[in-house]
This record gives sequence, C-alpha cells and structure tokens, in this order.
Amino acid sequence: MSEQATLLLVDRDPAHVETFRRTLELERRVRLVISLNPVEAVKTAHDLKPDLVVVTHDIPGMNAFSFCQAIKNDPTLAGTMIVLTIPAGANEMRFAGLTHGVDEYLTHPIEPAEVLTKLHSMLRMKDVYDQLLRDKVELQELHEHLRSSFDQMLQLLTHILDLRLPGAGDRGKRIADLALQVAGRFGVPETHLRDMEIAARLHELGRILTAETGVTATQSSHGVDDWQYILSTRAIFSKVEGLEGATEIVGGIYENWDGTGHPEHWLQGQIPLRSRILRVIVDLFARLAAPGAPERDDVLDEMQNFVGTRYDAMVMVHLKAVLRGEGGDVRGDRIVVPVPELKVGMVLAEDLCTDSGIKLLARNTRISSETLETIRRRHSMEPIVSGASVVRKSAA
Repeated sequence: MSEQATLLLVDRDPAHVETFRRTLELERRVRLVISLNPVEAVKTAHDLKPDLVVVTHDIPGMNAFSFCQAIKNDPTLAGTMIVLTIPAGANEMRFAGLTHGVDEYLTHPIEPAEVLTKLHSMLRMKDVYDQLLRDKVELQELHEHLRSSFDQMLQLLTHILDLRLPGAGDRGKRIADLALQVAGRFGVPETHLRDMEIAARLHELGRILTAETGVTATQSSHGVDDWQYILSTRAIFSKVEGLEGATEIVGGIYENWDGTGHPEHWLQGQIPLRSRILRVIVDLFARLAAPGAPERDDVLDEMQNFVGTRYDAMVMVHLKAVLRGEGGDVRGDRIVVPVPELKVGMVLAEDLCTDSGIKLLARNTRISSETLETIRRRHSMEPIVSGASVVRKSAA
C-alpha cells in the first residue's frame, strides 16, 4: 500500500457521502473518491486500484453482491478490500457476502467512530496483505534465480562432459528425448520427468574421471566399466543439492531385472521405472556405437533375448512402439569425432573452427589427406578440444 490509501465510496445517499467526507476530512492518510454509479465504479476501481471499496447494499443500477463479485474477479484488484454497508440486523446479508468477496461490514446508521475504527482495522489488514504479497514476489524471484543458477550449473556440467568426451552432450540429449517418450507411454507424471531427463543427459559424467583426453567414450555393451562409471556419476550427483531424484535414477541404470545387476542387486520392481527405461535406451545406443554393429532393428532383436534377465519386458515393448514411428538413425545423422580419430573421406557436418573461433574448414567439406594433415598440425598448436562434427554415414 502507498503512504496515502485510496477509499472508493459507491453510494448515492447524500447523508452517507457527507458522513464519509466529514469523517475523513482530517484523515490525511486516506484519499476519498466517490462514485454514484456502480457500473462506472467498477471501471474506476480498475483504473485507480483502490485499497478499500465501500459500497451500500441498495446501490441502484446493479446488485451490490454482483458489484462485489466483479471487483473480486478483477485480477488487478487482488489486494482491494471490500466493505458492504447493510441495515442493522441483516444477518442474511452477512452470510451472503461471504461467497461474494465481502471482507467487512458497516451497519446503518453509519457512525463516524465506526467508520474510523473499521477503516484503521482494514488498513492494518491491507498492510499485512501487501507485505505478504511482496514477500511472495521476492520468494518467487529468489526461486527463479535459484532455478536459473541450477540450470546454468547443469549446462556447465554438460559442457565439461562434452569437452572431455566429445559427442556425449548430443548423445545424452537424444537418449533423454527417447526416454521421455517411453516414459509418457507409461504415464509417468510430469513432475518426475525432469529428474529422468537430467539423469539421461548426464549419466556419462562419471566417465570423465577415468577418460583419457582426446579418446572417445566408447560404451561397452555390458561390461563392468559401465556400472563402475555409473557409481562415479552417482557420487558426483549426490554432492549437488537438487539432484537427489536424478541420483537414485542414475544409480539404478545397471541393475538387472533378475537381480544380477550392480551395484545394489535390485530385483524387478525394486528398480525405479525411470532407471529401467534408461537402461534399455543406454544399451541400445551403446550397441549401435560398437564397431560393425548391425541395423537398429537387428540390435533390438538381439536385446530381446535379454528380456526378463537384464530388461523389463514392458519397457522393451514401449520402446519398440516409439521407434516404430522414428525414421533414420536414432542417434542422429551426425557424430562428434575427436581430432585424433578423424579419417580421410569423412564429411564435415558443421564448420570446423578452432576454440578461438578461427574457421578451418567449411561444412560439407570431405576430408582429404592434405586437409587432415592441416587439421592435425593446427590441433597440435591449438587443441580443438570439442572435436569435429561429421556426417555419421561418412564415419562408418
């Protein structure tokens, strides 16, 4: 509330108007605005944003309760308090006012002392309301700031992962997109999807603790290394406030349906559904990335042999249903390759630039022995740590 409160009086009775004029004459904290027409008063209230509105029960031109409801329904007047003047003993009006937004009552005949008492009481209530509103706004701003900082932290982790393991960021995003579709078929609540998306996009984070610089993170099909790097990822997540849900999900990725997995040997339903979803998709991407891997549908057929041991059968059913409508390579049409692994014949999917922004080669350039030598020589002077994006088919 501003230093001077605004009171909008909606009343055509000269005696009532005069009582308010005289009563508020010396009350410098309150500005009195008078409206004789309730329809016009609704517009006046919208424009002025008064702190208090006092309306008589028998105002001509509109039902008093309809007027009160119109004020309460205006979102710009959320903090405006309403006083209804009623005849003495009109208890039925008091009850009716409860459902139409009336905050307080004045009884006829209106006495100056009662006006001042009610006015001061309601202004104190308005002060409290305004303070709560300010606190709510500040809390919301703080929440948005924390959320923004949290998102920036996740982006930083993704960037670090991508610098250490070129291509991991895009791989994680594609796994997350596919996992969200499968989770949708299970009816996983929206509130549970963010944790799964974070787990999917950053599940390889533990690899950076052991990865050698410039070496691609080749995911083994079902090796011990998989669940061991997941333990490292889980340990990193557990140190970050806000990643509790993602910590549980990522920790369960390499649990097997039959209880033979790691690290907790959870069995069937003990394994979080979102972990079971990620397990199948992570293994699919790992198998497709292996040298000489067959086509996607052939890989799925191979994985089907492990339903009931490694995988949840229903997850496999829903994954196949999602992929049925997907064309092309589920991993995308491009791959990020570390500079030491570039080969003659590969085609650049994006411009190749140094980390300082100097453009070396244009998109769609097919790498020759000469250009490969130029890239490697430049890389030795100024490492291109983010690797090169090449057309997947040309890298096969």
